[in-house]
Amino acid sequence: MARVYIVNDDKEIEVPDGSRLNILNGKCSILFACEEGVCGSCLVTVKEGIENLEPPSEQEKETLRNFGAGENQRLLCQAVIKGGRIVVEQ
Repeated sequence: MARVYIVNDDKEIEVPDGSRLNILNGKCSILFACEEGVCGSCLVTVKEGIENLEPPSEQEKETLRNFGAGENQRLLCQAVIKGGRIVVEQ
């Protein structure tokens, strides 16, 4: 099982390896509005473990560009965790 630590909530959540992180919807304070990777509501900064995420899809890359996101920022509704642990903050 992979683990996601959400700084804002001081909470760690276990998720299955290979999960798209929209699985966190309703389990944390991060808002997941569209879940399609276009609205940016679930934009987070990955503080640790970015290597444990799959590379962003073309849709996610486009939205990240549109929002001027930094290199350690991802959309949780689109990000897929390979395994291990990540730390995110919104």
